[in-house]
Amino acid sequence: IIDKPYYEDNTRISNSSIGWFLKKGPLYFRNMLDGKEEGLKLPQLEKGTMIHEYILQPEDFWNDYIILDYEVPKVKQQKDFCETYANSLELIEDDKKIAAYKSAYSNSKSSEIVLKEATELCNRYADYIKALQSKKDNRKVISFADLNMLKNIKNNIDNHKKAKELLEDIPGVESHNEFHINWELPVDDWVAPCKSLLDRCIFDHINKKITLIDLKTTSDVYNFKHSVEEFDYYRQITYYLLAISWYMKDQGIDISDYDCEAYIIAIQTNGNNEVRVFNMFNELELDSRKDLIVKTL
Repeated sequence: IIDKPYYEDNTRISNSSIGWFLKKGPLYFRNMLDGKEEGLKLPQLEKGTMIHEYILQPEDFWNDYIILDYEVPKVKQQKDFCETYANSLELIEDDKKIAAYKSAYSNSKSSEIVLKEATELCNRYADYIKALQSKKDNRKVISFADLNMLKNIKNNIDNHKKAKELLEDIPGVESHNEFHINWELPVDDWVAPCKSLLDRCIFDHINKKITLIDLKTTSDVYNFKHSVEEFDYYRQITYYLLAISWYMKDQGIDISDYDCEAYIIAIQTNGNNEVRVFNMFNELELDSRKDLIVKTL
């Protein structure tokens, strides 16, 4: 039963929350659930989200992203100035510019210079300020460089035999992208409420095969082993396989009749946006992570 969006449901435990607990302890875990901690909000995470949606949910991509044909401030003070100016209720135009400038910049320039520089900013970012004032479009802004990167990644995937095979839908074969499973895991006398959002999984009921696929972005696909260890991707794969096992049982299907495979498609976010595929189905690693997951829960 999916009664809450995945990221809004704090009543269930995700692989990420297990990571919070293991790396930073119970207080951080509790504060993350209560919204008292920001967590990671890095530019590379936003880029990863954009790449995921472009590859896995292309039909939704342009509902969430927009390319602007006008200049957007790159410097924080310029952005702060535009936002303050756009939201200002000052009636006198010059006062509005000066107040916005002083809010964004801390310096002792004279009012004449402040007004001059503020006017230049207003003229330069006029279209951006107009967009802020309308606030009708909540889509995230991307650049033409971002779009070229996305197209290059898609092209590299299409030219990579295994990556293309894993991401292509086959008629008559059940497959899901961004597959949300709410599931349970018995731990001693407790049933742990869990949740997982799988990038992609394929259920081939004819050939009795389940394939789990996860997309990862990285700055270096040739040093991806470091990322696997740092973020314990084996634990994530194990958690997802446990979710799939629960899902199959819920569907009345015996998973022991099926072969399982698990892959990570690693995408480099710089350079030529190279793509590599890693087989993550290592039973020794996965079994040890299952023990870790149960112990942590």
